[in-house]
Amino acid sequence: MSDALANQIAAGEVIQRPASVVKELVENSVDAGADEITVNIKDAGRTLVQVIDNGCGMSPADARMSFERHATSKIYTSDDLFCICTKGFRGEALASIAAVAEVELKTRREEDSIGTQVIINGSQFVGQNPVSTLVGTNFSVKNLFFNVPARRKFLKSNSTELQHIVSEFHRIVLTHPNISFSLYHNGTLIYNLPQSNLKQRIVNVFGKTLNQELIPVEIDTSIVKITGFTGKPSSSKKRSDKEFFFVNSRFMKSQYFHRAVALAYEKLVYPDCVPPYFLYFEIDPHNIDVNVHPTKTEVNFENASDVFRLLQAGIRETLSKCDVAPAIDFDSEVGDIEMPYFSKDDPMPPMPKVNFNPFYNPFEHDSEENHYSKAPSVPERDRNNLDNWQQLYSGAGLHAEDSDLSGHNGIFSGKVENRLIQVKNKYIVSPSKSGIMVIDQRRAHKRVLYQKYIEKVDSNVDSVQTLLYPIKLNLDVASYAMAYDIRDEFQVVGFDMEFDDNNVVIIKGIPPFLSPDAATAVVNDIIVSYQEGHGNVSTSIKDILAIAASNRELIPNEKSLTPEEMRQLIDSLFATNAPNFSPEGDPVVVIIGLDELEKRFS
Repeated sequence: MSDALANQIAAGEVIQRPASVVKELVENSVDAGADEITVNIKDAGRTLVQVIDNGCGMSPADARMSFERHATSKIYTSDDLFCICTKGFRGEALASIAAVAEVELKTRREEDSIGTQVIINGSQFVGQNPVSTLVGTNFSVKNLFFNVPARRKFLKSNSTELQHIVSEFHRIVLTHPNISFSLYHNGTLIYNLPQSNLKQRIVNVFGKTLNQELIPVEIDTSIVKITGFTGKPSSSKKRSDKEFFFVNSRFMKSQYFHRAVALAYEKLVYPDCVPPYFLYFEIDPHNIDVNVHPTKTEVNFENASDVFRLLQAGIRETLSKCDVAPAIDFDSEVGDIEMPYFSKDDPMPPMPKVNFNPFYNPFEHDSEENHYSKAPSVPERDRNNLDNWQQLYSGAGLHAEDSDLSGHNGIFSGKVENRLIQVKNKYIVSPSKSGIMVIDQRRAHKRVLYQKYIEKVDSNVDSVQTLLYPIKLNLDVASYAMAYDIRDEFQVVGFDMEFDDNNVVIIKGIPPFLSPDAATAVVNDIIVSYQEGHGNVSTSIKDILAIAASNRELIPNEKSLTPEEMRQLIDSLFATNAPNFSPEGDPVVVIIGLDELEKRFS
């Protein structure tokens, strides 16, 4: 292979989209000691990615050598790989960028009177010239993937690519509040982040509404030091873009440690919900390995289990010290409510009396007359329900004789309320002809709600319920860009929206079947679904709207259901078009066959 082709193949591991270019260049600026970094983006990075910093700059020789593969000044020996304190260390970033774009570099050191300019197009060196420039580095990447049209064709829409750029930008600016950052897109200022403390940086990035929700975290042990902020339980959401781990000033992804945070909030938030958190790990570099993945977002810990337990215990201790429950304000006005009180002049209230027969002997009565042993009478309406319970399974292939397990020590008495058993307030179990039927009650309820809302969506196409008082929805930059990109899809299902220049969406109309109180949450859920890539050909905006509306009414996890509620839920489930699967395709009904049961007991 030619060097150009080999560089393009190698670039595929490092440069996946314009956001990868932003990440590599800004991290290099941070490593160069810059305290002011400006990022200019055009057409979501397709046309231009420019990063300007006031760092140390490079000499003419280093400026030329920096584009060679595996050329780096950050490591010298193999031992340095296990003590990395910089952002980059492979020496592949600039070589990979130059292989798939038109690159212009201007740089000057403080001790040099004149800078140097290097131009490279698709790994082809064009020239190097002296140039007048400021101290630092000015890096321009133009026409990304111009020589790899297949890669350029598979880039997403501008709003999606901008969202990825903003996500990478967040990961860097949250790590270095001591550096001033600016981000421009098509000449419009998106972020202007001055030097500040950590909490102020978080608030500047995600909005002032987060200021009152943050709780400081301080965990200092001989193994690891963890600082940062975590959110109050009231700020928890099922899906959030405000969950960050950093280790030694490096962003990392870790489902393992995310689980530790979730366990710390157990019983304080709804299941599957986690508040926002911004947690910073400081650990001996010799105890971690960051040389795992080309994107450097995966980090191996030598003592991960110990860090897991320390993180979980530390957050629990933080929450126990903070007032996470709503406080009672005794100084507030109570309106017309009269608080009872007694004075010394008031008469004493009478002592409560209990009517009882002190001579009552329960053993003097026959057991048939003892009211404790009498079975409660069943109303006529309930007796009719018990006699006709087989109708609940019409269409499901189940019959009364299929589940006749009566007479086994009273466990199944033959009555319908004993035919349906709720296990751990999560599953509904019923015997069937082929074995045992187990139903996930939460997924079953979601299937029922989805069926209801998808029918309403189909019957209210092009119908809009105009709001008397429009709703203003403040979004972050990435969510606003996504909402603007799918504005036509919102209009199809009955939303009337306006977009202003301050990342605010004004909801003027909603679908007729949706309540104004639920509109904001539903719109946020739809935006998140598209950000996660759910809005594709197989999943239309109608399906996403029906699922989002269903989530607003879904029963909570581990909810205790009465026999009548279980009967009604199962009846409604088997009346839907696809009772076996949830809207997301997860199984709702599982049959444990007799053969499997016999194997268990063999």
